[in-house]
Amino acid sequence: MNDTLLLIGRVLIALVFLMTAWLGSPNAGYIGSLGLSPPALWSWIAIIAEALIVISLILGIETRWGALLGVAYVVIATALAHRYWQVPEAQFVAQYTNFSKNLAILGGLILVYATGAGAYSVDAMRTAKRATS
Repeated sequence: MNDTLLLIGRVLIALVFLMTAWLGSPNAGYIGSLGLSPPALWSWIAIIAEALIVISLILGIETRWGALLGVAYVVIATALAHRYWQVPEAQFVAQYTNFSKNLAILGGLILVYATGAGAYSVDAMRTAKRATS
């Protein structure tokens, strides 16, 4: 049962990154508004990082590395884009919500790093294959 729950947890965390990448965010316009240059390059880097995180978590390939990439990505995104204490009052609730959501995602990614992918993963298949060789 624990391995099934680990798989479900990995997929749910990955869905956050998948939906963000699918919607084309962070887009160059938003990244430019944060002061990063060149924004188009950083947008592509973010989308590629999100894709790697999604693949790693869903398939369980190099899962701990994928979780660490996710941690780095979320920390950077949160520090750059969700400084709720610095935004106008009209944006406070939205940015505070995103900041809090990112803390929860960080917690999930840290748990994935600590536990590994579980039995339903490419990582487990590789380990089993090595043990029989």
